[in-house]
Amino acid sequence: MKTLILMSILFYQLQTSNIVGKWIFSKHESSKNLDEETKAITTNAFSKFSFEFRNDETYDMTKRRKKESGTWKSADGFIITTNTEGFIDKIKFIQKHKDTIRFEIETGEFVVFHRTQ
Repeated sequence: MKTLILMSILFYQLQTSNIVGKWIFSKHESSKNLDEETKAITTNAFSKFSFEFRNDETYDMTKRRKKESGTWKSADGFIITTNTEGFIDKIKFIQKHKDTIRFEIETGEFVVFHRTQ
């Protein structure tokens, strides 16, 4: 039982330590056959996104020129954010490696962010 608890704690620490840091939008990826206009619209929509996840489970985010802050947690492959106004957002993430995160925005649609610090 103690081993299971320890493994759970270590897994949680690995998950959260991999996403702590400052991130900026890198690119849009899709397994769908999207036309160039749709690709450009999606890329433009996310091009101003950036965020910082801190060890104390607080975050700051800039999206569409709007700044937001609040708390975050990692659970079951999702990042769950709660902003200062109480809005909760649940984002599915896939970590490619320590400096790149892919978020699934819908089935087969991903946005990629890279670490800046």
